[in-house]
Amino acid sequence: MRYSNPNKLSIAFEFLFANNARNVTAGGGYLWIKSLQKEKPFTGGGDATLVFCESADPFHVVLAAITIANYTLPDLGVLVMPSSLKVDYRMGSAWGASEVNALLILLKELCGLGGTLVAPWWGAEDEHEFTAALRRA
Repeated sequence: MRYSNPNKLSIAFEFLFANNARNVTAGGGYLWIKSLQKEKPFTGGGDATLVFCESADPFHVVLAAITIANYTLPDLGVLVMPSSLKVDYRMGSAWGASEVNALLILLKELCGLGGTLVAPWWGAEDEHEFTAALRRA
């Protein structure tokens, strides 16, 4: 999810926590603070602000229990970069039709918060199919 407005990126990341996200990153997760040249523990949704203002390097966390449309999503990884949130997941039996639909709703919500969905590695035809599924969610 690409964001042209860094404030929207922070709002989108905090949206995940407003929907019950819990940090389950091994060891809690850390950010590299550039000016101090040291790590600080991840503290929550507001840490995205440190990345887009370039006080911290991009970071990755694993979030559990995000609840969308009354469904709890399986764990999602989120890479926070200065102008994007990249969501990753592990395929498996935890992903039924309801969970996939809830993920589509989540992505649609993130778009509504100022993001643009990009998935260029899928190719034009598959990206078009994915965009159509997103509209239906």
